[in-house]
Amino acid sequence: MDDTLLLIPGPTNLSERVRDAMAGPQLPHVGSEFYSMFKETVGLARYVFKNEKGEQFVFTGSGTIGMESSVVSLVSRGDRTLTLINGYFGRRMLMLNQVHGAKADKLEFTGGKAADPDALRRRLRKTKYSTVFITHVDTSSSVLNPVHELVDECAKAGTMAVVDSVCSIGGVPLDFDRLGADVVFTASQKALAGAPGAVLLAVSKRAMERMEKRKSPIESYYMNLLKWKPVMDDPKMYLATPATQVLLALREALLEVKEEGIENRWERHRKLGELTRGAVEEWGQRFVAEEGHRADTVTSFWVEDGKAGPIQKTLESEHHVMVSRGIYDDKDRMIRVGHFGILQPEVLGRALGSMGDVMQELGMSARPVAVAKRRKQR
Repeated sequence: MDDTLLLIPGPTNLSERVRDAMAGPQLPHVGSEFYSMFKETVGLARYVFKNEKGEQFVFTGSGTIGMESSVVSLVSRGDRTLTLINGYFGRRMLMLNQVHGAKADKLEFTGGKAADPDALRRRLRKTKYSTVFITHVDTSSSVLNPVHELVDECAKAGTMAVVDSVCSIGGVPLDFDRLGADVVFTASQKALAGAPGAVLLAVSKRAMERMEKRKSPIESYYMNLLKWKPVMDDPKMYLATPATQVLLALREALLEVKEEGIENRWERHRKLGELTRGAVEEWGQRFVAEEGHRADTVTSFWVEDGKAGPIQKTLESEHHVMVSRGIYDDKDRMIRVGHFGILQPEVLGRALGSMGDVMQELGMSARPVAVAKRRKQR
């Protein structure tokens, strides 16, 4: 497994220094070493979010914990909310709103379409919502939503905006302070190239004020952001035992992001996205996401029904490259390629060449990847 290249939509391959951070002696969550490490990690998280004006949170949990923390902390039972959906993870956000008692509406965009700011504007003029939930990049469909325009519509309507950036922070440009969203959350295991198990959130002052002035208490202990705020201010405060080795690994991953430079990292991911999209076009396959709204962190494309499984299996067993299939109903006819984290273009090019070979072997109308062949000739 050590030499398998992970081109799945998370987790991604880890650098040696990130792996080494987890392999050391068990770090206790009490004591000066953890305190100083954690404060540094929170500061590095501010850097990757470009968050100087809001509150910053980092704690143990999956991306879903970040999603649910946003819902349960901001939304009271009976609040009317709107979730924009163009994939599986938008539907999960809707479900969490329903679980926590919101009067949860949806605005769905099918067929790989991005969320339309005009459609959101019309809905916001018709109905007053307390919060709108937006997915920046839906990992299932690889749709990149026009998040700035969508958040602007929320601001004009006086509605709070929550952005799921699990598949974008670190790989797709996002400036929290300029965006103007109220909550943006991500997870450690995708474009940030950390180990799974940490969630990171940037929260506006306005959102914190809403939490503090709620008429009903937040119906969670662990996912209550008000309870985590004192821990962020002083790590000596105790709420729950953190996964210290995961946070050590996250600190190293965030240091690598800062050393590369966040803008340079965005540019490298743009090249990875272009390389993958070029390969899909050369193979003659159809993208799931519409043109102009295809993410630089993950690419989904359709294949002949029943071929997704053999492609995945052969690529892993013969070439040591792992890709993902679609979710649920799409598992036999969709391939999802994650291209983020520490991945370099030359490594991706070789892997795409192998994928093209596999698709040809399976009798599909795939052509060789020209860019990969050129790299091999150099």
